[in-house]
Amino acid sequence: MVSCRVVRTSALEALRQPLEALYREFDYHARVGLDALQFPLRYPEPRDRELVALLTACLAYGRVDLFGRALDGALGAMGPSPAAFVAAFDPRRDARAFGEFRYRFNRPRDLAAFCVAARDLLARHGTLEKCFLAGDPDPAGPIGPALERFVRGFLDADLREVFLRGRLSRGYRHLFPLPSTGGPCKRLHLFLRWMVRTDPPDFGLWTSVSPARLLIPVDTHVENMARAIGLTRRRSRTWKMAEEITANLAAVDPADPVKFDFALCHTRMAGDCRDRRDATVCAPCGFKAVCRHWKGRRGGPRGGGGVARCPRARLGAGLPGGRGARAGGGARA
Repeated sequence: MVSCRVVRTSALEALRQPLEALYREFDYHARVGLDALQFPLRYPEPRDRELVALLTACLAYGRVDLFGRALDGALGAMGPSPAAFVAAFDPRRDARAFGEFRYRFNRPRDLAAFCVAARDLLARHGTLEKCFLAGDPDPAGPIGPALERFVRGFLDADLREVFLRGRLSRGYRHLFPLPSTGGPCKRLHLFLRWMVRTDPPDFGLWTSVSPARLLIPVDTHVENMARAIGLTRRRSRTWKMAEEITANLAAVDPADPVKFDFALCHTRMAGDCRDRRDATVCAPCGFKAVCRHWKGRRGGPRGGGGVARCPRARLGAGLPGGRGARAGGGARA
């Protein structure tokens, strides 16, 4: 089991109302066009949306306006049905479609490898959901082991059609971070949130995975918001931080703890939280009663934070790498 700092009942009750109000009153429609979610939402067919959601999430490191330009080019090259493009993908014939693709660590061959791996996994399982479920023998257990196996499907695929010596590129590996390394795996959790949750702004194509099992995608915005309102005191963006934040959100809504993710993230993205006390910006904020900047403390809200056991099984159980080392710095995983 992982030790998580869980806020005390008094602080939890102070958090419950502003969290629920934020979720209920947030203008999702106004922000979707500024979120990575916009890309899969362009595709009405489930098989296209599922595939585009995974590709989008894999590339979602850095700002949306930056990776979005590169992703737009890749999706344009795949034609009106990315799923059909992938199903018939032959790297000798089709890899040239990505010839102009460049985004930070990734190059055309990384997208070609993605298409080959997805082609073979979809041919075997039919959908990405069935691929995920094939490695998820415990539908009530923690999400980590199932996500590890899902990622392994892409990393262990036969990609010699693209990488002639069989050695995966750094860029391709970066698309699929392994949970067992201890990193937050923000992009993979983002993909799962989109696919599993049925309430806005997510589209919930997957019906066999419970939202209660999800972990929050921790990026810099969620990290800072969570620390400000006492959902975590951890300083490193890791899998354990994702577990701790989610455990505290689950105390508010155990059936759907990550429903708060989009609104928390975009509150900071929009500049409505400055990570400091600002009388003008903070005036309408419902979190002032629990915010560390308004409490005048470096830690979480007053009265919040005895250490308790996280109700999620230790990530390393049954996974290669045991307990899992912390991921290093660099681009967010």
